[in-house]
Amino acid sequence: MIFIRDATLADRVLVMAWRSNPLVYAGFYQQKTPLKWEEHKNWWAGRNQDWREFIIVLVEGTEMRDVGVVTISQLDHWSPEVGYFIGEVSLWGKGIGREAVSLALDWIKRYNKEYCHTTILDNNLRSIGLIKSLGFKKLGEAREGESWYQRKL
Repeated sequence: MIFIRDATLADRVLVMAWRSNPLVYAGFYQQKTPLKWEEHKNWWAGRNQDWREFIIVLVEGTEMRDVGVVTISQLDHWSPEVGYFIGEVSLWGKGIGREAVSLALDWIKRYNKEYCHTTILDNNLRSIGLIKSLGFKKLGEAREGESWYQRKL
């Protein structure tokens, strides 16, 4: 079982560690190297009010551990954007990302939004499969090498 919780300032170190793993940042559009603390700290501080970040928490028996991130941005837009990654790469392919994105979609619905979207690198076949399994449809190119997927809520 998983749930999502609001990310806190205390989560910055763990999120930076996950985002500095080459297997993880290979799925990001702009990041091509491990993060530096100052750039991560500045990015975290620069987020605005239309941005929410959640930590994905895996529950196994009586144990709980943080395993990834779901972000929701552009909440002031007609189609908020969902982003996600599982930082614990040993858990890839276990359905955690799919469940976490489903929880995020439920969260967005509370804002009475009709649509949501995400962008995914065209070579990230695992993530494309996850999004398509949740009913997202490819609408076209976002940036070079990246596509835009949208879903009606």
